[in-house]
Amino acid sequence: MMEREQLTALLHEVEPQMRAYRRWFHEHPELSGIEKETSAKILEVVKAQGLSWEMVGDYGIIARIEGGFEGKTVVLRADMDALPVKESRENLSGEKVSVSGNDGVSHACGHDAHMAMMLGAMLVLNRLKSQLHGTVLVVFEQAEETGRGVDQMMEALKRYPVDTCYATHVYAGLENGRLCVQPGERMAALTSFTIRVKGKGGHASRPDLTVNPLMCMAQILVNLNSIWTGEINPAKTVTLGIGAMKCGEKGNVIADEGTFSGTMRYFDVEEGKKAFESVKRVCMLVAEAHRCTVEFERILQADCSVINDVSCSERAASGIRELFGEEVLADCEPWFATESMGVYLAKYPGVLAFLGIRDEEHGYGAGHHTKEFDLDEGVLRRGCGAAVKYAVDTLEER
Repeated sequence: MMEREQLTALLHEVEPQMRAYRRWFHEHPELSGIEKETSAKILEVVKAQGLSWEMVGDYGIIARIEGGFEGKTVVLRADMDALPVKESRENLSGEKVSVSGNDGVSHACGHDAHMAMMLGAMLVLNRLKSQLHGTVLVVFEQAEETGRGVDQMMEALKRYPVDTCYATHVYAGLENGRLCVQPGERMAALTSFTIRVKGKGGHASRPDLTVNPLMCMAQILVNLNSIWTGEINPAKTVTLGIGAMKCGEKGNVIADEGTFSGTMRYFDVEEGKKAFESVKRVCMLVAEAHRCTVEFERILQADCSVINDVSCSERAASGIRELFGEEVLADCEPWFATESMGVYLAKYPGVLAFLGIRDEEHGYGAGHHTKEFDLDEGVLRRGCGAAVKYAVDTLEER
């Protein structure tokens, strides 16, 4: 069995590199599907380690650490993309250590930390490869935020005999430095939609000569509430959030059409599908009553919620307990955000760990996807160590 002292020493050794990686990624964020420089930076580290690798899609990467002995195959996965969020220079209490250098784009969800931790895990495991019984695939998935990179990665992984997968997501809802690897439902499935409502525009002085799509949209939104009070099983939570609505430019001009967009989150996929069918029915019937028509312009469905495997969660918890102590482990409520790691976990047993970053005294803990989002780089060593220990412990089970 690999000694705790050996892993601890290696984690301390790579910690400065992880901090440097995180700052580089944070200062050079790239949106989903265009992670060119991000990919090049990761590949630079992979090549410097002398590892075999392959590109997946335009910018995704699989790096391979071949152990000294035959054995299992473990996937350690990180996501790469940033968000169209203009970052503030301050977190909740003061100036940030690192700020985006790409105006209007930022790592406001922690993917910069995810990449840094998995690069750190790669460095440690490559140092230990002569002792490993099996293979570790360190996977960097592009376009996680739009869901457009996961299918390519899953196709590429078909060529490998994957036994288990592991990933970490930093989480502002959990205390700084704590790790949650609970089994069961952890993050939600998703339906994201944009609905276009078409009417007939004209001068606002004669609304009787128009068919106002704005009034129709307003009534649709009001009537959607009836689904949640009368059609959703109360034991199976489904959330609805409408985040955007656009119709017209001036108060004295009635527009021809408008759109509204939102998302639904759920753990029970069938209940989520039933709810969206009800949403579509309400939209069409209300539109008919208002002499409008509707088009379901963009529908994105991610039907895999993140479900941690029981035995894998036990292994992860045991490793964290051994490496960092019982007090580091924490329980937390499921998070209703959506993560493409659910697609991996639907095929391979494994774990998505939550790594807490909430520390209000030092300004950490702003919501994900907000301009103040920030994290303490001190958590990187712990997240990296938990991933390394999971891989090592899995490969030692023969």
